[in-house]
Amino acid sequence: MVLCLGLHWSVLQTVAWTAMVISYSRDGSLAEAVNKTLDGKHPCPLCLATEKGRAEEKQQGQKSAKAGGKLDPAVVWLPLALDFRCAPQPMPTLSQAGETRFEAPPKPRPRLTPA
Repeated sequence: MVLCLGLHWSVLQTVAWTAMVISYSRDGSLAEAVNKTLDGKHPCPLCLATEKGRAEEKQQGQKSAKAGGKLDPAVVWLPLALDFRCAPQPMPTLSQAGETRFEAPPKPRPRLTPA
């Protein structure tokens, strides 16, 4: 679902912006670093790769839409008629005594070994 919505590009862009703010804040104030990060004039290699990936994905989506290969989720979604009526099943009988164990636990008890 994340890949279908393109959220992976948003995550990569957020990582790139965070790294850029950290990098730019070493040389100046935090406000200057945020401004320099988000002005679009100083892209980092990850920003460029994200932009290129988004553009390629958009081009592929347009090609598949022209070819009729893109699915519309509204068309696939159809209401289902479910019938939950069934014959009543008898309840299993439970033993009041409970299960008995035929083997005694090992002695001495096993201890956890330190890792």
